[in-house]
Amino acid sequence: MDKKIFKVCIVIIITLIIGLGAKFIYGENEEQENKAFKQHVVFYPQHQDDETLWGASAITKAIKECGADNVYVVLISDGSGVNVFNQLPQFKGISRNEKKILRNNEFKAALNSLGVKSSNIRILADETKHQGNHFDLMEKTILDFEKEFDSVTHVAQHHKYDNHPMHRENGKVLKRLSDEGKVKDARYFVKPAYVKDIPEDKIEVYTSNTEEDKSKVKGALDAYKIKNEKKQLYGIGYISTRKYFNHLYNDPQYTSVLSIY
Repeated sequence: MDKKIFKVCIVIIITLIIGLGAKFIYGENEEQENKAFKQHVVFYPQHQDDETLWGASAITKAIKECGADNVYVVLISDGSGVNVFNQLPQFKGISRNEKKILRNNEFKAALNSLGVKSSNIRILADETKHQGNHFDLMEKTILDFEKEFDSVTHVAQHHKYDNHPMHRENGKVLKRLSDEGKVKDARYFVKPAYVKDIPEDKIEVYTSNTEEDKSKVKGALDAYKIKNEKKQLYGIGYISTRKYFNHLYNDPQYTSVLSIY
């Protein structure tokens, strides 16, 4: 067999395997119609890169459905505690504020690629002198959006099915407000490993199927991977969690999964 033909066959086989793997993980939900977003949508990633890893295709869908003016992203933590800052000598001795700025450079670049307006990005760590995870301010922000808009969807980390304790605490803020009837539409990011733990009728699967949408998501992923000192980008997100980034890079449809409970 000609070497070029052999290589093409290998590429096709690998693509099919990846596609079947995604179908095995996410089931047939991508063919089902998701529950419509409300008129406004607010995403609450705990850390920089959570919004891209778990919700990139959901964010682009929300923008298409509701318009860029009505989609917001609220970052809860400053992200300065990521291990990369302790592992690499180039970051030795930099301040917490400098760490936050470097992480937010990637965060803002990723959201710009996804089509989120800069005026609709909120970073809670910049709104208070208090250091920490800002769950109290997250709660206030959720209630403020509920008061400001009659129709709003809130998307947080999952309150149960997540291996990161801060993600779960993030989700519990929204879950409690939802259980108390103070939030009418609450949804949660789901990591691929936990999709099997959630009933199919409580799962929403979002995929990027056009070249335009795929380019937006890839651009967001790249914002956390590329190194460009002039733009103060150092690939911190990718270095910190290559496994999750590579999983999404290898998904031809850049699948995002949300849970409605």
